[in-house]
Amino acid sequence: MTLELQELRSRVELLEIENKQLRLKQVEINQAKELYLKIFEEFPALIWRSRLDMLCDHFNKTWLDFTGRTKAQEFGNGWAEGVHPDDFQQCVDTYVSNFEKRQAFVMEYRMKNKHGEYRWIRDYGRPFYDLDNEFLGYIGSCYDITDNKDNELRLVELNATKDKFFSLIGHDLKNPINSIIGLSNLLVKKIKQDHQTNLPELAEGIYNSSQKVMNLLVQLLDWARINGGSMDFHPITCNLQQLILDTIALFDETAKLKSLEIVVASHEPIEVSVDIDMMNAVLRNLISNAIKYSFPSNAIRLSWKQDQGQWVICIKDHGVGIPKADLDKIFKLEHGTSTLGTQNEKGTGLGLLLCKEFIQRHGSQIWVESEENKGTSFYFTLPLINQN
Repeated sequence: MTLELQELRSRVELLEIENKQLRLKQVEINQAKELYLKIFEEFPALIWRSRLDMLCDHFNKTWLDFTGRTKAQEFGNGWAEGVHPDDFQQCVDTYVSNFEKRQAFVMEYRMKNKHGEYRWIRDYGRPFYDLDNEFLGYIGSCYDITDNKDNELRLVELNATKDKFFSLIGHDLKNPINSIIGLSNLLVKKIKQDHQTNLPELAEGIYNSSQKVMNLLVQLLDWARINGGSMDFHPITCNLQQLILDTIALFDETAKLKSLEIVVASHEPIEVSVDIDMMNAVLRNLISNAIKYSFPSNAIRLSWKQDQGQWVICIKDHGVGIPKADLDKIFKLEHGTSTLGTQNEKGTGLGLLLCKEFIQRHGSQIWVESEENKGTSFYFTLPLINQN
């Protein structure tokens, strides 16, 4: 074999070795690419990609699983069909302005999922480049932040409620305490002066103010326990009709002062499973409110019936009623105290908030219907005992 032939053979062998190495590297590259694409597709974020013309040309599997749509449907501007109409323009403006500047952005908007529900999305958009630093478009990753949004709204509500709570302590609790102090001081002076003609009136004023303080303290403590998650729930089977009659008896004298008749219009036994303390608080608050806002010499009507597998209890008065604009506010503490009663009786609005919380703890609902200067009907539901 000539020298030239040996060199040629050696050269061929080297080329074969290099070619084999190249093939192995290509396999590794393909495997890495497949792994990358699999990670990209299965990544828990909703990922999109757009081209130089700003149109989107790719969405990962997570995105498509979320929207329930195909790549063809989402292609280009198709994805925008799922954006909430109120968020659409802000979403587009943010995307376009940052795209033109080649800068990253973060935006939030609501997008419809495959169940037709709008969910809050936080979208992180970033420009991306090839290995030669050539701008290719944008890539974005989106995350469902609906729970965070709900928590933020809840925090706003809690802060507003906290402010109202301190307002109640500072105003509604201070007033009756000042009355007790003032009346007690006057009582002491009257006794010292041996001038006792109006002692019964002073004593009654002290008693009434003390009762207001105690009632408000009980409501404040219940409210704090509910919001702190420390109020236990112990339902037992009982006759709600008897609870209603017992509560009415508590307000017999108060009703007589306004010449009101409390009528029980239903007589069907109503066996329920309730937390006795919570239900007594609901009945006390609703009947007390009915008396407070009723015009004198009228009737308050209590009734109940079965409807769609549950009990519906109604407490109806004939009084000042509630303006339509305020109907959605009466179960929210942050909207202020209640209006004065027909004889200038004062309230805090805290009682209705507790009613709503207690009824919801029973898995039930409470609502109101009212017409100004005609009266108000409060309704709440309770499950039938055989469905618990």
